[in-house]
Amino acid sequence: MKRERLTVSAVESYDIEDGTVRLECAVEGPPEATERTWPVTLRFYDDRTFHFELETNPEVSADRPYPEYDESALEEPVDLTTAEHDGELHLDTGVLTVIVGLEEWRFRVEDENGVVFEEQREDQDVFGVDRVEPLGGVQEQINHNPRRMAETGTGFRLTPDEKLYGVGEQFVEFDRRGRTIEAWHKEPLGTETERAYKNIPFHLSINGYGLLVDTTARVTYDFGTESTASGTITVDDDRFAFVFFYGPSLKEIVRQYTAFTGRPDRPPKWSFGTWMSRLGYESRAELEEIADRLREEEIPCDVLHLDPFWMPPGESCTLEWDTDQFPDPEGMIAGLRDRNFRLSLWEHPHVPVGTDAFGEGVRNGYFVTDGAGKPYVMDDTCQGEYRGALVDFTNPEAVEWWKDKHRRLLEMGVAVFKTDYGEYVPEDAIFDNGKSGRIMHNLYPYLYNRAVYETVGEVNGDEEALVWGRAAWTGSQQFPMHWGGDPQTSWNGMAAALRGGLSASLSGIAFWSHDIGGFRGSPSDDLYVRWAQFGLLSSNSRCHGTTPREPWAFGEEALDIFRTYAQLRYRLLPYLYTYAEIAARTGLPEVRPLVLEYQDDPQTHRLDTQYLIGKDLLVAPVFQSKTTRDVYLPRGEWRHLWDGERYDGGQAVAIDAPLETMPIFVRAGSVLPQQEPTQFVQPGTPDDLILQVTLADGTANGRYYDETADRLVTVSAETNDQVLNVEVPSLSATQLRLEVVDTDDVSSVVINGESLSHTGDDPNPGEWTLSSDSLIAVV
Repeated sequence: MKRERLTVSAVESYDIEDGTVRLECAVEGPPEATERTWPVTLRFYDDRTFHFELETNPEVSADRPYPEYDESALEEPVDLTTAEHDGELHLDTGVLTVIVGLEEWRFRVEDENGVVFEEQREDQDVFGVDRVEPLGGVQEQINHNPRRMAETGTGFRLTPDEKLYGVGEQFVEFDRRGRTIEAWHKEPLGTETERAYKNIPFHLSINGYGLLVDTTARVTYDFGTESTASGTITVDDDRFAFVFFYGPSLKEIVRQYTAFTGRPDRPPKWSFGTWMSRLGYESRAELEEIADRLREEEIPCDVLHLDPFWMPPGESCTLEWDTDQFPDPEGMIAGLRDRNFRLSLWEHPHVPVGTDAFGEGVRNGYFVTDGAGKPYVMDDTCQGEYRGALVDFTNPEAVEWWKDKHRRLLEMGVAVFKTDYGEYVPEDAIFDNGKSGRIMHNLYPYLYNRAVYETVGEVNGDEEALVWGRAAWTGSQQFPMHWGGDPQTSWNGMAAALRGGLSASLSGIAFWSHDIGGFRGSPSDDLYVRWAQFGLLSSNSRCHGTTPREPWAFGEEALDIFRTYAQLRYRLLPYLYTYAEIAARTGLPEVRPLVLEYQDDPQTHRLDTQYLIGKDLLVAPVFQSKTTRDVYLPRGEWRHLWDGERYDGGQAVAIDAPLETMPIFVRAGSVLPQQEPTQFVQPGTPDDLILQVTLADGTANGRYYDETADRLVTVSAETNDQVLNVEVPSLSATQLRLEVVDTDDVSSVVINGESLSHTGDDPNPGEWTLSSDSLIAVV
């Protein structure tokens, strides 16, 4: 099949109106190409964000109904100054200058310090042959004569020390430099390859920009594979468009990106408790036995999950109970709720041939079709070896049909669904909206998860809306939460789960989890323990795998360690939930790679074996059968959570890490909201709230989400002449306990301007005491 490249060569004319620049561009190509111009449009949303669009078939531009963007979240008046210099058009927003070559097409973006992003037109080999192609597209010959635009894209310059991140949940190296990534959902069957469930065509550069490719088609990135001097972006479509976000901080880029593509609602508080699961509990008796054992062993837990076996054999996914194995499911669910457990159910969007649900879907046209008007039936789309069809989520009636199936289950008391799969749409499939799988493949999980997420909210209330989703595309962060699929049961699988999560965190996914213990097979005892420590200090926590993942299956030592870390998680719930609220307001993820907070520290740029929860907790999982761990501590001072020892930042330190200890550090200068751990998540602000203060140079501050009052407040502490002054806004807690660790002698404590009485004993409200370890004050 003959393929020929056409490139944008110059600007023939342009006009500017209301922050939008339209350029008619000359096209250079083979002699047989039709002579024409291509429009390039730049629309400035504000002084640091703009939309770029090249249309190679502008006569047939199509609407883009999904994913939905909130342009108004960024739109502000732009005082756009324009000028021509030396054959270039300069578009100055006051923050950025976008420069377009007129006589010879060029494109670059500059800030006050120089070039931030630049199209590549100068990367040639020793024979003068271009290594990458500039802005343009590829024509593909059809049946020996006609030609169609098969792909579009551009090349861009890479600076020598540039690091690149994102493109969804990728399990390969955290820094994308040197990788080729195809943003096209594929079942990875593990976490050791370049295949991914969550391909999001958004990347960030350490140089201070983010770039969202505005498409649902396949996107291929070359981040310096063909040439270390260049990157390329190729879209399998006749339109190449992107949104450019300037930070220059990565945090600001993530804020802008999530404002534009949608921020998550704060998930319900109970979802931050422990989830217990395996593939799978096969009967009501087995499930209830697990519930009883969890409470007996005093393992904090809030959610029990049923994988496929809740449906009859051969009928996943009909969303109908197997009442032989799970008699009286409504009574079962009520009994679990009486013991403060919520129930999660597994599903996928494929309906098996031969079931009543399949027949109903065929009669009513609820399935994706094969181009000949028939449902697209495939083998191995369902759990088990049988055939099935895919629900068409562009058909409003099919969506309502799928929602109705969920409503019945939710009305029984089901709390949440694990929305598995979503990656199997064939390219030649046809949807009710007239689009093919070539355009809908990547978007499908967005629509699938949205339908289920909305239904949970419609039945249980918006504040309870939740899914446990696997696949994702642009904007999918609006439907929390997500987990990392099926990691290998190995140390490498555990490390890949973290890399994938950190990558997702920089791609808009604020809440993510993974299978504690790995998916297939049985982990060794030490691997299970280390994974549990890591998993219980992720944003969300679920044990899952093909064999038992309950901690007692791994011996008494594992059980004790699991209990310790589960209790630590429940102690930290006020802190975790505070950052859940911050994520909902800002789009910043709960779990963060260190580079997000310490972008100016080169040591963090490729660091993917440790992470931050919020700003104040640094977690360093142990990924080998070792009892030591080298941990990099960024600038500042850090306190080891377990022994209280303090370390100066800006260095790597060797930490003793016997099996029961995963290194965790508290940032000095922080205030951590905590509570006494419980066996299940309690709604509302704790009656007894603990604020743990770690001073740095005599000061500390932190934030707390007062759930009952629906307020995000700031708490600050400062010592001056042996006086500890604390400012705490009025909170809904009945009693507030301040724990100030490693403080020097303090002669008095003042809270909100009022002095507290000193006592040598355990303090009562209005009193404080100072021990060798810490100062305790009760308000």
